[in-house]
Amino acid sequence: MSQTMKTLVPAALLLGCTLMAQAQNLALPSTSEATVAIVDMFSGSGLPQPSRVQLGTCIAAVDPSHPGQLACTVAVTLGAATNETQLDFFKQGKKWKAQPSASQDKLPFPDPKLH
Repeated sequence: MSQTMKTLVPAALLLGCTLMAQAQNLALPSTSEATVAIVDMFSGSGLPQPSRVQLGTCIAAVDPSHPGQLACTVAVTLGAATNETQLDFFKQGKKWKAQPSASQDKLPFPDPKLH
C-alpha cells in the first residue's frame, strides 16, 4: 500500500465515523411529523396526501441551511405506488419542515432500511 493510501484510508474512515456520530446526535422527526412535513412541502401541488411515510437512513445534511438539518432516505406511498427519495428535514419552531436534499451522494440508494 502506498504512503498516500495509508494516509487517505484512515482519514476517510474517520470522516465516515464523524458523519455517523453527528447523525446519531441529531433529532429525528417521528413518522407522523415527517408525513406532515412532506404534506406541507407538496401543498398546492395537486399531489394526493401520502398514505404512508417510512424514514430510512438519516445523516447530517450536506451544506445545511438550518441548524440541526438532517438528510434522510424516505419511502413515500401515494395510492398504490411507493417511491424512494431523499429529503432534508429541519425544525422551524416546534414544527418539522421538509425540503429537497443536496445529500443524495451520501445516502444509500436504494436504501436497505426501506426494503
